[in-house]
Amino acid sequence: MVTLKDVAKQAGVSTATVSNVINKRMNKVSSDVARKVQETAAELGYQPNLAARALRSSKSNVIGILSEDIATFQVNNIVQGINQTVDGENCHIFLADLNLSEKIWHDGTQDYRKVSEYRSQIQEKLDIFQNMGVGGVIYVGMHDRDVTGLVQTRLPLVYAYSYTKNEEDYTVNNDNQKVAQEAVAAMVRCGHRRIGLISGPIDSVPAYKRLMGYQTALMNGGIVLNPQLIAYGNWSVDSGEAACRKLTEHEERPTALFCMNDWMAVGAMRYLKKAGIKAGEDIVLMGFDDIDLCDFIEPALTSVHIPLTEIGRLAAKKAIALMNGGLECAHREELPCRIVQRDTFRYPGGGEQGLASL
Repeated sequence: MVTLKDVAKQAGVSTATVSNVINKRMNKVSSDVARKVQETAAELGYQPNLAARALRSSKSNVIGILSEDIATFQVNNIVQGINQTVDGENCHIFLADLNLSEKIWHDGTQDYRKVSEYRSQIQEKLDIFQNMGVGGVIYVGMHDRDVTGLVQTRLPLVYAYSYTKNEEDYTVNNDNQKVAQEAVAAMVRCGHRRIGLISGPIDSVPAYKRLMGYQTALMNGGIVLNPQLIAYGNWSVDSGEAACRKLTEHEERPTALFCMNDWMAVGAMRYLKKAGIKAGEDIVLMGFDDIDLCDFIEPALTSVHIPLTEIGRLAAKKAIALMNGGLECAHREELPCRIVQRDTFRYPGGGEQGLASL
């Protein structure tokens, strides 16, 4: 491995000079010397030892990202946002991926309770971060849920797309309740009075918050909550299809459906097609998550877009501030979502349009 001494010898300068250039202390060297050192370092393939630098200085500009599964669209978009921030802050990242998506399948769906079975793997990766001189950690969840007690570290820690019951922890998530209220209120404004809800599991906090938004929109619209218009799924396509079947079996079926994720909405659309009910015409429909599929199914699915990249950016900014000793960070932040209109539900004054309309 090429060392700092190797670069100094090849460039004909002292190791202190090379250190000044590598660490961007350009006021201590001339521009010609700095250029010579940079060219020599590139020629030799020199890479700075970030862990050693952190241990020497007792300060690190390296963030460890602990990802539940980089293959999921939520995580990879959040990591992209983290990268966008650190690139402009002279910081670096180490990424450790737990690859949990396939490990937690149970009875045809993901059982997030099974994540706790992998505590030892989480701790192992945190220990590696510590040994590598990481200055702070961002834990990126696959699903915005309670992960209290899952991560144990003394390093500055930020939870992205996940949260804990500890009010002193630092978390960045999206606002589930406000956008659910906005979505259902749009249906009410369009004249819908029988608005069905396909909910996630009853013990899910995001599902609970979206349910509160649904109820508030109905109340503000002068509509009495009808429990028969609520059906529960487990986030899967099949559960969405079963829930839609249950809701449309009523003598007065819903004229609108709000689904708490896109996969259940896809299941609902599958059932509607089988039943000869036209999605977007006989029943308007909205999903949640704005996955890529929304633009390409027929009809294209109106959905709530979660600001995943922005969650990553803010989590990185918060981690950097904490690593620098900043205590001004807000402990819990929720970013606003937006509704992307497509063929299954269009309404006036709704803002953003999906690809299907362009």
